[in-house]
Amino acid sequence: MIEASLFISGSSLSAARLAKLAGCSRDEVKKIIEKLKDEYASRQSAITIEESEGKWAMEVRREFAGMLSGIAQREFDGPILRTLAVIAYRQPITQSELVKVRGKVAYQHVKEFEKRGFVESRPYGHTKMLRTTKKFREYFEIA
Repeated sequence: MIEASLFISGSSLSAARLAKLAGCSRDEVKKIIEKLKDEYASRQSAITIEESEGKWAMEVRREFAGMLSGIAQREFDGPILRTLAVIAYRQPITQSELVKVRGKVAYQHVKEFEKRGFVESRPYGHTKMLRTTKKFREYFEIA
């Protein structure tokens, strides 16, 4: 369950979260992760489990990352990421201000971000007030 959770999550998971998912203790999670790391290393797997700030993520080994960059799909393309960056940097920002900066395509971008739970909007006069969510901060690992 721990291995499957790391594989499917697409982001780092804490020992507490993994323990809850697997129905075991945090210490058991750490032991299982070490066992998985040893197993991957012994068979020279292209996959590894890395820890950062008390959270673990399944990753492609560095020596393979460059070779695979042409295959890996990007979750967001450049224009939509730039729109998200404007929201994050200027928040709270009205949708009308965002459209002035990013153009009419920002309306579609905001719909996508709301659908994914990265941005929340509230009515604000004839427009909306936009700000990022906890899910945004977790996804991009922002404190």
